[in-house]
Amino acid sequence: MKFARGGRRSGRIVLGMTSMIDATFLLLAYFIFTAGVERREEQLAAALAARAAATVSELRPQVVEVRGGSGAAFTVGSNAIATRDELRSILERLPKEAGLLVRGHDSASVASVAAAMQAATDAGFGEVAYAPAR
Repeated sequence: MKFARGGRRSGRIVLGMTSMIDATFLLLAYFIFTAGVERREEQLAAALAARAAATVSELRPQVVEVRGGSGAAFTVGSNAIATRDELRSILERLPKEAGLLVRGHDSASVASVAAAMQAATDAGFGEVAYAPAR
């Protein structure tokens, strides 16, 4: 296969400046944008850390202990409660922002735990969680 050797056209290479100007402008815009975003992200991290620390220290859920057997079925703090209606009336007086945790002991029936969770919902708690007692 033969390739024809063409003569050199000219000794000068012509480079279009428009594309170089566009690339330079885009790089400049990229660095300006990323520098501004980095500053905003630093402020966001500090604000989130402060908010998380405040949230952890301020909010502790109310705890309802549910036991089975004879005697009181529910315990809120040091109050022993026998019926669901009494439990609801006590829960209505508690702060509701932190939510409520229902702890069921081994001797507690499923119906008693469900009654405690329903009483919490009826009392106005938005967040009600269940955890088995240790």
